[in-house]
Amino acid sequence: MGKKVKAAPAWRPAAPPVKLDIVGDFSGNGLFGIHGDALLSYCLDTAKVDFEPGFQLLHAVHAVESLLFKLRDRGCNFQIFWFGDDETFASVRLDSDSSKDVACKYRLARSVLMRHFALESSGQLSFCFPSIHSEAFLNHVENHAFRFFLVSDSSTLCLGEGKDVKQADSRLLRFMKHMHTCGYFVATFEKMEFKSSKAYVYMCSPRGDVTSFEVDHTASLSVDAARQDSIHEKLKAISQLGQPNKLTVREILTLYALTSVLSPQSNERPKPSFMRNAAAVLVQLVALRHLPLSQRSFPDQPSDWDPGQYLSSFALSFYGAVQEALCSWPEHLSLEKWDGFDLFDGRLFLAIWTDLARIALPERIADEISQLVRYLELLSSVDVSKYLTNQPAPPKCLSDKKIKTKVNPETSRGSTVLAFSHPVLDQYLEKVKISTTFDEPSATAPRIFEELTHWHNTKSLDPKLIPKPKGFFARKRDQKFRADTIAYSASLTGASGKNIDPEIIVVNTARETNPKEIPGKDSSTKSAANSKGRTRPMSGREKALEKARLLSEQKLAQKTDAVVISWKERCKEFERETSLTARYQKVEKYLLGLSRSHASTIGGEVGLYLATTLHQLQDACKSSRFKSSLLALLWYRMINTSKFNLTQEVFQSLSVLSAGFQTPLNPVSLEMLPSRPLPFTAPKKELAKVRSVGDPISFQLEFCGPYLERSFDSAPDNRVPFEPDAWQRKVLDAVDCKKSLLVVAPTSAGKTFISFYAMKTVLQSNDDDVIVYVAPTKALVNQIAAEIQARFTKSYHHAAKSVWAIHTRDYRVNNPQGCQVLVTVPSILQIMLLAPSNSKDAKSFSRRIKWIIFDEVHCIGQSDEGVIWEQLLLLAPCPLIALSATIGNPFEFRDWLRDVQKSKGFEFEMVMHSARYSDLRKFYHDPEPSVTEFKGLSAVDRLPLPGLDSDLGLEKSPFLHVHPIASIIDRSRETLADTSLEPSDCLSLWKCMIRRQNAQYPVPESLNPNTALSNPAKKSDVVAWESKLKETLSGWIVDSKSPFKDVQNDLRGARWQEMLSAQSDNTGEQVPKEVVAPRVSSGSVFSLVVDLRSSGALPAILFNYDRVNCENIAHELLNTLETAEKAFKKNDRTWAAKMASFEKWKTVQEATRRKASKGPKTGGKKQDDEEKSTKSEQQRDEANRETSKWANFDPGAALAQFSFADTTKMTQAEVQERIDSLEKGSVPRPIIRALYRGVGVHHSGMNRGYRQVVEMMARKGYLTVVVATGTLALGVNLPCKTVVFTGDSVYLTALNYRQGSGRAGRRGFDLLGNVVFHDIHPHRAFDIMSARLPDLRGQFPTSVSLVLRLFILLHGTQNSAFAAKAVGGLLSQNRLFLGGPAAEMSVTHHLRFTIDYLRRQHLLSKTGEPLNFSGLIGHLYYTENAVFAFHALMKEGYWHDICKGIDDVTKQQAIILEIVTVLCHLFCRIPCYRFANKDWLEGTVKRSSSIVLLPALPLDAERILEKHNKQTLEIFQCYVMSYAVQHLSNTPDIELPFTRAKVQSAELDAGSHGLSIPSVLPSTTVRSPFSALSGLQDNFTSIHELCETVRSGVFLEESAIPYIPVTPEETGKMPWNAYLLDFFKHGDMGALVRENGIKGGDVWFRLKDFSLVLASIVASLENLLDPNLEGGEDGTEMEMEDAWGEDTFGERGEMESEMKNMSLNPSSQPTNNPLVAGKKKKKKVVVDSWEDESSDESGIGSDANSGISSGAASSFQNSSTGLDVPSWEQQDGKSLKNVHGAFVLLKEQFEEKFRKTWA
Repeated sequence: MGKKVKAAPAWRPAAPPVKLDIVGDFSGNGLFGIHGDALLSYCLDTAKVDFEPGFQLLHAVHAVESLLFKLRDRGCNFQIFWFGDDETFASVRLDSDSSKDVACKYRLARSVLMRHFALESSGQLSFCFPSIHSEAFLNHVENHAFRFFLVSDSSTLCLGEGKDVKQADSRLLRFMKHMHTCGYFVATFEKMEFKSSKAYVYMCSPRGDVTSFEVDHTASLSVDAARQDSIHEKLKAISQLGQPNKLTVREILTLYALTSVLSPQSNERPKPSFMRNAAAVLVQLVALRHLPLSQRSFPDQPSDWDPGQYLSSFALSFYGAVQEALCSWPEHLSLEKWDGFDLFDGRLFLAIWTDLARIALPERIADEISQLVRYLELLSSVDVSKYLTNQPAPPKCLSDKKIKTKVNPETSRGSTVLAFSHPVLDQYLEKVKISTTFDEPSATAPRIFEELTHWHNTKSLDPKLIPKPKGFFARKRDQKFRADTIAYSASLTGASGKNIDPEIIVVNTARETNPKEIPGKDSSTKSAANSKGRTRPMSGREKALEKARLLSEQKLAQKTDAVVISWKERCKEFERETSLTARYQKVEKYLLGLSRSHASTIGGEVGLYLATTLHQLQDACKSSRFKSSLLALLWYRMINTSKFNLTQEVFQSLSVLSAGFQTPLNPVSLEMLPSRPLPFTAPKKELAKVRSVGDPISFQLEFCGPYLERSFDSAPDNRVPFEPDAWQRKVLDAVDCKKSLLVVAPTSAGKTFISFYAMKTVLQSNDDDVIVYVAPTKALVNQIAAEIQARFTKSYHHAAKSVWAIHTRDYRVNNPQGCQVLVTVPSILQIMLLAPSNSKDAKSFSRRIKWIIFDEVHCIGQSDEGVIWEQLLLLAPCPLIALSATIGNPFEFRDWLRDVQKSKGFEFEMVMHSARYSDLRKFYHDPEPSVTEFKGLSAVDRLPLPGLDSDLGLEKSPFLHVHPIASIIDRSRETLADTSLEPSDCLSLWKCMIRRQNAQYPVPESLNPNTALSNPAKKSDVVAWESKLKETLSGWIVDSKSPFKDVQNDLRGARWQEMLSAQSDNTGEQVPKEVVAPRVSSGSVFSLVVDLRSSGALPAILFNYDRVNCENIAHELLNTLETAEKAFKKNDRTWAAKMASFEKWKTVQEATRRKASKGPKTGGKKQDDEEKSTKSEQQRDEANRETSKWANFDPGAALAQFSFADTTKMTQAEVQERIDSLEKGSVPRPIIRALYRGVGVHHSGMNRGYRQVVEMMARKGYLTVVVATGTLALGVNLPCKTVVFTGDSVYLTALNYRQGSGRAGRRGFDLLGNVVFHDIHPHRAFDIMSARLPDLRGQFPTSVSLVLRLFILLHGTQNSAFAAKAVGGLLSQNRLFLGGPAAEMSVTHHLRFTIDYLRRQHLLSKTGEPLNFSGLIGHLYYTENAVFAFHALMKEGYWHDICKGIDDVTKQQAIILEIVTVLCHLFCRIPCYRFANKDWLEGTVKRSSSIVLLPALPLDAERILEKHNKQTLEIFQCYVMSYAVQHLSNTPDIELPFTRAKVQSAELDAGSHGLSIPSVLPSTTVRSPFSALSGLQDNFTSIHELCETVRSGVFLEESAIPYIPVTPEETGKMPWNAYLLDFFKHGDMGALVRENGIKGGDVWFRLKDFSLVLASIVASLENLLDPNLEGGEDGTEMEMEDAWGEDTFGERGEMESEMKNMSLNPSSQPTNNPLVAGKKKKKKVVVDSWEDESSDESGIGSDANSGISSGAASSFQNSSTGLDVPSWEQQDGKSLKNVHGAFVLLKEQFEEKFRKTWA
């Protein structure tokens, strides 16, 4: 064992952790395991539980329960594990250098918690196992679907801090390594954070070889039977002493322990000190009965206090005896009066022990103590009464003694708040009863802020401002972008080339009619119906129309004859094709290419021809499975052909097939059908031999599932160009009635049309109404905009109007203010809704919004943007349409959203549909281990059979089918209900259930498919049958004695067991680096793609959730293909001969060219005339000239056998045009070369233009392999046949799996989608497949910056009704996170003290006017709470002081470096947790030339921020106190948060017990009394401590308090990563990866975030100084999305020249005044609009070089109210100009370095 312990620490660096939210980003409500000892140790440390000298057991239990409650409150589902061998381990880790009584206390606390949770959870929460290698633990883990395990890796746990704990660490790490190497994710308690509804941990992914569990069959919990019997007898005897008033568990255990300690051994009398200690324990025991929890706080013992050897020896014996009794508690002894969680109060005991002789005991309490003394004497023959006081004190009510709470003088000022009143907010704040103080008059009036410019630049918000005309380059970029968008939209609609045919929208001027009046009938039908019964002569116009109709029918008949003749000729052509497979493919392509009218004529004959071809193919079938698949395809052809207009000959042949398949067709009268000879032979006798495999229903279910009729009560509807299902018609009706909608339907079910129908409705209404489409990603934004471009066009009377516009943080297309369909992201819509300029009057943008579409609304559960989604749902001023395929709790979300909408006066409806259009079939890639030499791809000639198991040409298929029921690990009804089955899955499940049924678990006869389903079967009927199967199976799944496990084993099959046992050995062979032809392992990604190609399963998307890995996979595919091609060209003789001929042709061509150039040069008018006269002849000769086959030959082009591209989908010219659209140098050459070979990469770090090219070429079908992260999972229209999840990741969650797998199965192309798992442990694959979707849980949406922005909105619109409704929507509605009205008062109090904070920060007047730097807060809202720290430095004049010398060139760099250092402490911070690793410090930090650890914050800045945090603490401590006094004074905090167990005293009146202990501390008001047990009072050192230990009943969300930890005490001395400072000094991205440890795929994004912060700061300062200044075309809205610096809309050379104009390098362009140097105007780098703009909104970047006029602060108006003058007010505005100049200089220098890295 020693070797294993030492090996653990060496393993740790190999598993770098990733920070994520386990609630929304990883497990949701999935099960995870918690290591019990890690949990206890972590809680003891973080909660500051006193274990020495006191033993605050109740505080320890409360600390553990508080953490578990936070997890459960966020929807987490977990189990706690304790291991028997860890109990002795506790002694090892604690006894080395700490006192033995602490070890005993720890073991006792451990035992109490094990018993406590076992009782309170009915055995479903806490489990104890002998060891991690025990068979019991193995079986438990295998029978539960654990997502991950939560453990500890701390080297400084509380009880061993500063001690020798190497063995402790090794033991914990051994558990981590054990679970990690068994394929499980592992997270750590250390650095755990709770923010709103999120729980953040650092998660380690399984890496390396995954092994199975090592089982120790001998491990068991050892029990001494004789000793246990003795304990049982004693406990039973003690429990009978208190009859009829039963003793509690605490009293029984205490009496047992005292008896054990005092019982005579070897005829020795107990020591007097032990007897005195026992007396004190009995007094403490009675005190626990009567003392309220609030009166059990005692001070720390003096530093020189010594408990003495006898007290320590007594404690060791006492604690050990209690633990022994607790662990051996007999099952027959009742635990009804369980109070073991409050077994012992160490501080109370020490207070009693110290003053035992002086404590006055009331008569009643003295009697109770005397009774216990008699019990103890009876049990141990020891009388301890002489150590108690002999004269009981008369009863004295403690309430007579006034308890004064100690008031912290530092927080006394916080007892009152500043006065505030506002006409809109007063109604929400009137219930908050607090004393207020009047403001002291200020020396100067503060300045009211007005939002006059954009948040990102200095462009004016004045709608009357006439925009400047665009320059040449801007117009050129617009033209290029138009062409790219049209091409992109054409790929979405399937149009050929760039020809799109959008619908022309005309405004509906007539009165609207209800389309529901006659569903499915158009207006002409309705008119005809209305005129029924009336006869009148036809008018001239009607006669003309009738004549035209007859003529049209005549022409159609003529065309029909031509089609029939053409079909006969094509049949002869098809017959010449000898390959039946190729013939089938050609005929199928011909059928799909027929027009609707032509298909109605000959479609039946073509379908029958396909059926006869399939019949001929059966003769060559060798595999029974393949033959069955062919029969299924033949069955489908029969059903599909019967839907065409048939001739008698076709119908007779289909009838023969129908009889063979025993599947009836729709009855048709043969005489009514036309007759026409078939142009091919359809042998009826041969067709009559066709028979289905088995009975018809089973055959259809097992083999024909993908071909079943898929409609769900579909019917014609004139509102859409297709026949919608019933649920889709319900959606259309809701939109027509202007109801708000929540639509939950799986991918490919048909949700897309909803958005476009709503858009069309708005476009037809008028030219002013607006509909907003909110998408989670920019990729989806671009796609939707392009699709709108392809669908709709409309003419406007105003030049600034457009159908659509894009508005994201990085770029804009068209004018967002002048469009009718705005496509945007959540953060931008929030900015627009809160902008006062957008809601001032009825014509303003926000007031014209009629619909908001929230696509992928489940993103509300995301950790980053989720809160903005929730805010938007609350802010929405109109009906909304919320769309999602992946909501775990749709009904709960519906109820919340319905309440929100109804409060605004909008009707609400939810529409759910559970069935996909095309089913998904899951597989695991399990090839035979081998390494082969790849010499090229062979031609694939196969039928379009669905699934990877339809054509088993190999002896063993590399793809192993996974039945969804077989993948279930979590045996719960919810998991079963969330599982989706296809028809074949349902049939195999039913067969297994029939095979395994018994008397207790029968299968009803009604589930027999021949009884439950009609013939032919339909998808809707199968879905209903599936529900009934699950209903029966749900009774099996929850019972461990049911045959469910046998059913699973049958469905899995023997191959799964073989694969699991060989999983760790399937490593393949090491592939040599240098070989003639590449050698590939069968388990590699390349082999996987080749197997998919051979199975006809391309195109495919390969999902890997690491951007670097995505590119590595693409490189692997490319390198293998190129290496093989190179070897082929080198060794193949045919290729050599071909190249020789080509070179010979080139030589001849070159000689001809040289000869022509040396010809005689003649001139003159005569020759010119001759040339002109023969020009037409020359053109004719050129056309007739025979082109050489070598003219278009490209020797460097990829050969077909070394490319995955489908060259039939795009011409080489089209491919080249798409690739040429990418700027030179903007994308790495290998990535470009991969495109030619059919391989693309798609992730957020890739160039935007490149991503769009990948999407377009993949939609066209040229690219057959796309490697992507989750960017393609969120709604992007890139469906495929197969989705592969390759490589495990913490981001491969149930949600991402559902989103990604939904891409498989292209509607209209594929009847079945394939989902494949590759390079993922099988257990993990099962876990992912069967995991339930996470529930949507909202967040606390009212942040401090949002409150300030609401005041800006109110002030800017003069408290308009629109603004008031926005405020009401955010403040009065229920939240998902808070739950309901119960939290309303707490939120209201929180709001009032948030306002007080804003007032004290000089950001808000007492009447709600935004003041001073309010705009700065609003612009930097996304950095909350760092922006408030930045503002504190601004308010206190810190920035002004350090920027005084910015005009001095010699001081500029020092000033800039100090600014960067401080900013790095505030924004974009990354903690450096590795600082505790000494090896890393010595080997990396000290030896590196980079700056790895951020230098300390300058003392002045630290002082200011410390003061700010202290003031903030005072404000919110006052909030808790006021709320507790007003609303919780009669609600004592006595309940444990997780188990709800109460700590109750015998008296309801706190002072009626009469027991007086001199050293008791005052009761706390703010802090929880459980925390006060360890001597903690209402004095707090940090906001974090306040939030962690606040009493129950008060809502206090730390993330909603405006502070960030900056001082070493607040950060735990954790240093920050200096990556930003290092980059600013060196400009080396590579160093950030190597030295600073930043992930390669994240570097660019982190730098971009900091650049955005700088841009926002500069824009805010310019707004303060001169709002009338307008920079450039739109500032310098620099495009920074593209990872390689490619600007999509500009030429490379133009961009570089523009960037030179934008940059200011102080070293090369010195200047004494950066403000003067900043007056240059610059050109914009990205497209701003296709139209002239009247106003605009946000984008990234700002005009850094805009000039600043001398007249400052013109955006401010004087206010009559104010507070003390801020430091910066003393300096007449000059200092603010210096600050602006310094930040302009910093921004320019940073952006210059940034550009160089992506140029």
